[in-house]
Amino acid sequence: MNVGSIKQAISTNSIKLLSGLGNNDDCLAAMIAKDWIGDAATVYTYKKEGGKDDAREKAIEEFGTGAIWLFGIPLVKKIVDKTVYPFLKLDSNFDPRVLDDKSKLEQITTTLKNSTNEALSSQKEVFSNLFEKNPVIKSLTNAQLYKGMAIGKFAVATIASAIGLTAIIKYKQDTTTKRIEKEIKEKKENNTAATLVMKGVEKNPTYLAFTQSNKKSNPISFTGGLAEFMYNPIKNTMILDGVITGTRLKEARKGERGEVLFKEACQIAFIYGFPKLFDKATGFIGKKLNCPIDLDPKVLFDKGLKEKIDASAHALKQIGDSKNILNTLQEISIDSPIIDLLDKNGVISTIKDKAGKILSIDYFNPIDEDSVKNTVKEIASLGDNFKNLGKIKAFKTSAIIANIIAGAAIMGVIQPLINIWMRKKMNNGDNRNPAIIAQERNAMKA
Repeated sequence: MNVGSIKQAISTNSIKLLSGLGNNDDCLAAMIAKDWIGDAATVYTYKKEGGKDDAREKAIEEFGTGAIWLFGIPLVKKIVDKTVYPFLKLDSNFDPRVLDDKSKLEQITTTLKNSTNEALSSQKEVFSNLFEKNPVIKSLTNAQLYKGMAIGKFAVATIASAIGLTAIIKYKQDTTTKRIEKEIKEKKENNTAATLVMKGVEKNPTYLAFTQSNKKSNPISFTGGLAEFMYNPIKNTMILDGVITGTRLKEARKGERGEVLFKEACQIAFIYGFPKLFDKATGFIGKKLNCPIDLDPKVLFDKGLKEKIDASAHALKQIGDSKNILNTLQEISIDSPIIDLLDKNGVISTIKDKAGKILSIDYFNPIDEDSVKNTVKEIASLGDNFKNLGKIKAFKTSAIIANIIAGAAIMGVIQPLINIWMRKKMNNGDNRNPAIIAQERNAMKA
């Protein structure tokens, strides 16, 4: 691979990353970035303000939860996709939401039936067999099984994740309890008469000179690492977050339930609600500054964008005036640049060959007519405002990065500081976790 190819690959991957970070509707990249940054900031904030015990517990819980949240559901789904789906003669790429609109379903089925495009051969077979009895479970049709499998996959993944989360919280609490008991026991042992005598001997200069070279320290270390995966639909994580919140509240120790409730409320608000509000605000500002930023970075940073928009003038009008988007898309040549731009903006999916050439629209995924029309409107508007493209790209990039940093800062710094401030108010100035304080008192009494 030459230098030019390497630079091109870096540029392409950077734009894909930026696109993912800016997509707060159906991509987890932004959530992952906020989670990683926020978790690291949370651990640091609690270590600085709340003490080492808080930091240990937050590190175990936050990164452990993140591993389950980002790794659990995709792993379970992947296992099901590779095992159960082939066994039932089903295609795991098929999205059951396509089944919701009967008129569109009939239209797609008819289109595929009459198609001679080899890229659609597997899809043609799936659609033609949707309402046939499944060859393995003969009491159900394939369509019924697709819906059932979609629900079942997430149910199994959610239950498994909830069990894993409970185990992490219990492990976190158990390690704190054992450490406290060990430290209290050592303190008690160090206060015995024999120990006091030994301390006196140790201060003797002759003893010090004799033992100085043989001293060794054995500090208690705290290490751990968790792999985190990136892919998982946002709607699934919203449901899983509900499970996470319920589990944390159920397993919370006496004195920390209020903290957990406040933290989880902030987490849900600033993971799901805040990003979209931020996007709306920056989008509004962008339009006021003649820098509309609704299009995906993969469109805005496309090197041949001007030529593609110019070549798509007729198709843009065609789609804008369309009463049936699916019909209109089928009428437009698959080689038309507008198909590529709609694909890059995420409002349609396509089937590509190994070289990345678009072979067909992907009918396994639903097409939202309003989203297609809005994208076409934005592309047409950009064509009339192309002189501001440099400003638009800069503003879009800044808005995406600012959204990530703001969310991570609120979750990782501001929220923990508010929790610690509330602790001080309720615990006579003590900023430590009240549950850990109670554990220490109980260990002293034992």
